[in-house]
Amino acid sequence: MDRRTFLTAAAASLVALSCSDGGSNNADATSSTPTLPTTTTLPATTRPTTTTTPPRARFVDTGPRDHARVALTFHTNGDLGLAQQLFDELAARRVPITAFIVGNWLEANPSWAKKFADAHFEFANHTYSHLTFGSLSPDAMRNEIVRCRDVLTRLTGSPGAFFRPSGTDNGTEAPTDTILDVAGETGYRTVLGFDVDPLDYTDPGPTVITQRTLDTVGPGSIVSMHFGHPGTIAAIPAILDGLEKKKLTPVTASTLLG
Repeated sequence: MDRRTFLTAAAASLVALSCSDGGSNNADATSSTPTLPTTTTLPATTRPTTTTTPPRARFVDTGPRDHARVALTFHTNGDLGLAQQLFDELAARRVPITAFIVGNWLEANPSWAKKFADAHFEFANHTYSHLTFGSLSPDAMRNEIVRCRDVLTRLTGSPGAFFRPSGTDNGTEAPTDTILDVAGETGYRTVLGFDVDPLDYTDPGPTVITQRTLDTVGPGSIVSMHFGHPGTIAAIPAILDGLEKKKLTPVTASTLLG
């Protein structure tokens, strides 16, 4: 046998031997050659669209009854001369109030934004045009709140924490769900009512305004009064003296509600 024939025969024998060994050698071969995972293309999924509904505003008409504090709130519009007189009375006594701003009034008199801010008055939203709010459509309600909110933001840097509907006859009566929904949609979490209403806008005179206020006010009370009425201006000193005698401290609505 020549050399080439010998080598060919030897190689054939080795191949035959390898194929006849089906035990551990096959296992070793399998383990030494990893099997790649099969790639499966999963169908594309569409993430469901979620819509977040703004929370409905809450209605609050009093503060905590266990603290000797009250909030004096003023619906703010009207004659500038009368507004200045009331402002002077409050500023002289350093009384913090919550001013429910009528938007078109402040927009027409923008310098009052700084005047109120310098006196540490709190700003709040009382609609743009002071319409009878409950008679408006939801879209009209939204427009009234948003326009006032935008005026407040532009001139004071903040939309204010509270909204109060215009044309509110009873401060302890909760607004409709529609009003609370629209207030929430426009960014207001609290619609602020009141439990003390001397009806000063009916101009009953300073003595009656003072008596009605002091007869019903107590810890946690929220008082509703108005700019633009001479009787209110004249009543303020006696009201503040009466609160002092009752050991009730005027604070802003935000401070009252904590």
